[in-house]
Amino acid sequence: MTGRDPAPSSTVELCAFRVGDEEYVIDLRRIREIVQPLPVTPVPRAPECVDGVVDLRGEVVPLVDVRRRLGLPPRSSGARPKVLIVNLAGRALALLVDGVSEVVRIPRSAIGPPPALLASGGQRLFLGVCAGRPERSPASSARRGPESAAPPAAGRLRLLLDVKALLRPATPAGLGPGVPGLP
Repeated sequence: MTGRDPAPSSTVELCAFRVGDEEYVIDLRRIREIVQPLPVTPVPRAPECVDGVVDLRGEVVPLVDVRRRLGLPPRSSGARPKVLIVNLAGRALALLVDGVSEVVRIPRSAIGPPPALLASGGQRLFLGVCAGRPERSPASSARRGPESAAPPAAGRLRLLLDVKALLRPATPAGLGPGVPGLP
């Protein structure tokens, strides 16, 4: 602590990524790295959302297609997806997403609970919801550069994805099976 008055709420850093036409976020501390898609080895009898496993510099990592897990149609053949390598219960998990948008810093208080409808029925894929356009300082805007994707339009919300829930068996809501044996 520096002797300054503590802020009314702490700031969180979230990684924003696209899946379909929407943007989602996960806690940046969970992300180990972002890589280009790797060759996938299919795993017989794997849950539908698991494409298989990838070799990440000698580490065998399961690959979950987030698009498929969310029940979206397959991506177009010209798409250039990204792979988020995330830490989950001391293990690595690869998440195939349509693209990575930006890192956003927002006050923890700006994250609200998910709507009750999203949390009902036992299937909780989302931890919360936050505004689509965070406050930015001029310095952070200058660092983004022209190659980064534009943030979602004002008024759009981003759902805070629960990475652990991607691996849980789905409910009859039809979001696809989870991954048995992983927390």
